[in-house]
Amino acid sequence: MEDQIDTAAKRSGKQKSKPQPVQIQQEFLFIDSSKPAQSSRQGRRTARSFVMQRARRERPWSTSKHAGKQASFRRSPDTVTDTASVGTPDAYYTPFTQPTTPTTPGDLSFPSHFTDNSSLFQSKPILCKECHILTCQPGQTLCMRCVSLSSNLSSPASNTFSDGVLDPFRSFPVEVDASVSELLSHFLSVMSPGAIAVDIRHQSDLIRTDWFGTALSNRGFMHSLLCAAALHLYIVGKGSYFSIEYHKSQAVTAINEALSDANLGIADANIGAVFNLLCVEESLLLPFFQHRLYSSDEDQPNQRMIHLNGLKRMVELRGGLGAIKTNRCLQAFILWHSTAHAIASFDPPYLSPLDDQGEGYNHLNAPAYQPAISKLYLVNLCRKANVKDSLVKITEDLLSYASDLNAWFNDSGCPLDPLEIQNHASLLECCLLRCLQSNGDTEALQTPVEDSLCIAFLIFVVRASEMVDQQSERHHVHFTASKRLQEALNATSFDDWSACPDLLLWVLTIGSIVAQGAQEYDWWVFQTATTTMQFGIDSLSSLLERLHHCVWVGYKLDRAAERLWDHISHRRLDDYESYLPISSNTHS
Repeated sequence: MEDQIDTAAKRSGKQKSKPQPVQIQQEFLFIDSSKPAQSSRQGRRTARSFVMQRARRERPWSTSKHAGKQASFRRSPDTVTDTASVGTPDAYYTPFTQPTTPTTPGDLSFPSHFTDNSSLFQSKPILCKECHILTCQPGQTLCMRCVSLSSNLSSPASNTFSDGVLDPFRSFPVEVDASVSELLSHFLSVMSPGAIAVDIRHQSDLIRTDWFGTALSNRGFMHSLLCAAALHLYIVGKGSYFSIEYHKSQAVTAINEALSDANLGIADANIGAVFNLLCVEESLLLPFFQHRLYSSDEDQPNQRMIHLNGLKRMVELRGGLGAIKTNRCLQAFILWHSTAHAIASFDPPYLSPLDDQGEGYNHLNAPAYQPAISKLYLVNLCRKANVKDSLVKITEDLLSYASDLNAWFNDSGCPLDPLEIQNHASLLECCLLRCLQSNGDTEALQTPVEDSLCIAFLIFVVRASEMVDQQSERHHVHFTASKRLQEALNATSFDDWSACPDLLLWVLTIGSIVAQGAQEYDWWVFQTATTTMQFGIDSLSSLLERLHHCVWVGYKLDRAAERLWDHISHRRLDDYESYLPISSNTHS
């Protein structure tokens, strides 16, 4: 055996010592035409061998049973390592075609609309102008993830958030699997467009850039956003309750970890995560989720109050709601949420945007689109009703707000920002609520007319700035305000409005519109029908003309006024038929 090994070694050494001739790759095979290859076995074998050799050189495959081993040697180990670390799905690249050249991340071949391979190593990396995190390919201004995101938003109906497409470089703070992709798609295509109520044409992209953009770099915020999306998806019958609980627990864990750092604890992302969880806990208290509550839950702490108190404390440490300037959506969402709760209960907002003097922060209130209000008929009516100057000032701001809102609804090219319009509405609501609650100050004491007018203004702002459901005008938030307005009007007499009858007509109309569906609606229809009859108003057009002279938003209120007029007409007809026999008996 040893002799055989030595002999083989000597032979191997002799072979290695001989110089190997340089093998020239043959591009063509010449065949003698006088001896066709078809008639010669050797010719056929030579032609087949030539064809297969060239095929193996051009493509890394073989019909040999050792092809798998050969392919593993052809592929560079760097290719496997880089692909695993980057995590790019196969649809985004193809391996470099030269098997003898080591593959690097730059050798990955991307689609033509993402990059130009010829200049891949010649340009400096440029940060994406959208996310400011990932780098762009040469000649591009957006990274691959933002390109995928923007293409999906352009066609919300199509779900392109498949696994790996939204996050090709695994840069998200959470793992984007099929479930997370579905939640993100639902949030961006279903929930985001309706976030700003007055944005009827969905022109604003702040939800995608500011709100969702913040979630891209914070795990707690992302899980809280996914939790909200899972809850909304569950309500419409497409999600699972487990997904809600899972993302909620992950968000709470991440929030607590961030609270250990003084800077991260009160950062925008952590505050936003707590706010999202607050909204989720409030939604879980709806009757829809009552079947999920068990008797043991009665001993559990009030999660809503924990998140509410935490949110208030975090905002206070930041310097108040007006100090949150780095994220417009976060500031606006907290403002709207706080104001909505205050209107529902007529209590002060848990986070007020007003200072001690009752003034709103300047950066919250955008300049009016038409600051010069020429139609001051409503202001003159308020002065005739002896309304105090502070309420007159709010009335002037109300006219400016209504002018902006009419311009926004009627003109698709209006340059106003819908987020600022919504903020303006919340500031007006906070001012009116403070006016109603300032009973300790002697100067702030109100007459029944002022009280009625202030509540009617509040109802008008809420009704004009909310999202309209064309199928129904009922809104439980309005019922509380309409009852307060009814009590205030019962404390007045017709003589109190004699100097400003159009003001009384406007107050009754606004109260009647928001009371539709409430138990007191018949009272409102009767009072409005009686007043219009006394003023000689016999048609809808006449009523709208008087209302437009005060303050009005036709896009939100015209159809509601039309329905109200139908009820008034039926009430007049019923009263006429009921009074006719009585009057004839009296004359007899």
